[in-house]
Amino acid sequence: MAKAATRGRGIDALLADAEERYRQGDLEQSAKAYDAVLARDSDHIDALEWRGEIAVQLDDYETAADMLGRARTLRGDDAFAEYTNLGLAYYELGRAREAVDALVRAVRRDGGDLVSHSNLGKALYEYHHKVDAEDARRVADDWLKRFPDNPDARHIGAAVSGRVKPEIANADYVADVFDDYAPNFDEKIAELSYQAPEILARLIAERLPKPDQSLSVLDAGCGTGLAGKHLRPYAARLDGVDLSQKMIAKAEEKGFYDMLARAELISFLDEERDGAYDLIAAADVLCYFGALDGAFVAFAHALKSGGSLVFTVEKEVESDDEYRLDPSGRYKHAKAYVEAALARAGLRLERLESDVLRYEYGEPVRGLAVLAAKD
Repeated sequence: MAKAATRGRGIDALLADAEERYRQGDLEQSAKAYDAVLARDSDHIDALEWRGEIAVQLDDYETAADMLGRARTLRGDDAFAEYTNLGLAYYELGRAREAVDALVRAVRRDGGDLVSHSNLGKALYEYHHKVDAEDARRVADDWLKRFPDNPDARHIGAAVSGRVKPEIANADYVADVFDDYAPNFDEKIAELSYQAPEILARLIAERLPKPDQSLSVLDAGCGTGLAGKHLRPYAARLDGVDLSQKMIAKAEEKGFYDMLARAELISFLDEERDGAYDLIAAADVLCYFGALDGAFVAFAHALKSGGSLVFTVEKEVESDDEYRLDPSGRYKHAKAYVEAALARAGLRLERLESDVLRYEYGEPVRGLAVLAAKD
C-alpha cells in the first residue's frame, strides 16, 4: 500500500517530503524519498546531490561516490559544487587519486573550507604512499604555495612536498587532526596494534618502585587517555594535557585524571610548573616535534629533582639528519640526536630501546622508547 502511495505522488511532493525529513534529522526516510525521486528521474541533479550528502552523513561512501559522481557528470566540472563530500567519499573508499583531484578542486573553489583542506592532507599522504609519490609531491607543493597560511597546507603540504622542514607541527594542524580522529580514535588505533603506552608502562615499572599512588604525574599529550590506566596506580595526582578538546573529552570519560587541560605542551609546562612532577610520560607526542630541545628543556623544568621522563619517538634509520618530517606529517628522529638533546637539557639517559610502536599500511613503525631522569 505504501509503495502504491509513493508511486502515485509527484516528484515535487517527494522532494518536499525528502527536504522535510532531512530538516527533522530523519536521514533514513529522507534518503528513501530521494531514492523515490531518482527512481522516476535518474538524472535529477538536486536529488543526486542531496542523496550523496545524506550518504556521507550515514558513512555510506559507495552510494555517496555514485550519486555525487553522477551529479558532477551532469553539471560539469566547473558548475559542480559538492567536491568536499565527493573527495571524502573517494578517500574513505581508498580511491586516493580521485580523492586528491576532488579535494584540490574543493579548496580552489573555497580556500576557507577547512574541512576540505584537512581531508586533502589525509588523501595526499595516501596518494603519496600508495599511488604516485612524485605527483603527490607536485600537488602538495602547489597547495602550500597557494595556501601558505592554512595550517594543514603549512604542515602536510611541507611534509609531502619535502620543500620545507618546519621545526614543529603547528598547533592548529595537530588540534584539527585529533579533533577529527577523536570519536573513533581508540578503535582505530587498536587496529594498528598500537603499543606505545604499554611500552612506556614497562619502562616505568623497571625504573620506579612498586606503585603506591604517591607521585605527581603528568600525561603529556594525553589524547583519549590510553596511558591513563598505566599511570594512575603511581599517582596521588594525575594531570593530562592535550591540544585537542575532543580528545580531552574522551579522556575525561575514562575517569583516570584529576585535571585535564587543553593547551600547547611547552606553554603548559612553562606556566608556574617548576618542579611540579615526579613523572612525565609522553607516548607518541614528540613525533609532532622536529627539534626536541625546547620540549626537553620544558620537561626538565617541570620535573622534580630525581624525577623521571619516559617518551617515545619514531626512529629515523635512513638519514644522517637529526630529524626528518615524514609524508605522514610526523617526525622521525635519529638516536644520536635524541641522546644529545637530552644531555643539553640536563636530563640523564637511563634507558633507550628500539621497539615497534604500531603498524601502518601493514608495515611496522619502529621507534625509540626512552627513560631519562633529572638529577
